[in-house]
Amino acid sequence: MKVVFLETVEGSGSMGEVKTVAPGYARNYLLPRGLAAPATPDVLARAERLREIEEHRQRLEDERALGLVGQLQGKPLVMAVRVGEQGRLYGSVTNVDIAQKAGEILGEELDRRRVLLPEAIRHTGVYSVVLRLSRSVQPQIQVVVVDADAPEGAQAAAEALLRSREEAAAALTIAQARTTGGSSATASSDAAAEDRPAEGESEPGSTSDEDAASAKSE
Repeated sequence: MKVVFLETVEGSGSMGEVKTVAPGYARNYLLPRGLAAPATPDVLARAERLREIEEHRQRLEDERALGLVGQLQGKPLVMAVRVGEQGRLYGSVTNVDIAQKAGEILGEELDRRRVLLPEAIRHTGVYSVVLRLSRSVQPQIQVVVVDADAPEGAQAAAEALLRSREEAAAALTIAQARTTGGSSATASSDAAAEDRPAEGESEPGSTSDEDAASAKSE
């Protein structure tokens, strides 16, 4: 069934968008709630104006989201939790916990559905988590899960984990650079070896000792 979306429905369509949807979805959900209307000539005539309204709303939402990114930039979220053996948590860190911690930094409530966490975190460590602040602005933030009872304190433990991760990343970059450099050197050496004549052969354009002696006797 072809409909025009009168409101933006996450995962289905944007306001003013004309789409074909399942008839049951339209009749049972979209149409009764006023989220969409059948694509009649009159409604289609309104679609362009609806799209312009939605684009303007989206620009404003993106601008606001970029402001939130600025507030979160360079501020890892430190989650201090109770930890058992081998760094395993008593419980877990969920998108609700992360949304609450981010909201503390932003000074406003953040919907847990904006935290794109594939599964609950159950071990200490540094994690990259995506925040969907708007359709176009989806930054990655660092979440550092540490033992609340760490002897040096949760903040110091978090900083140590971050340093360890940075050092590991730097070491990996150096190792990859050396591997790449070594491969290039080997390739150059092999190429040079291919260019050199085999033992007993003369280079192109050169004269062997026997040829030189023969030419002299002539």
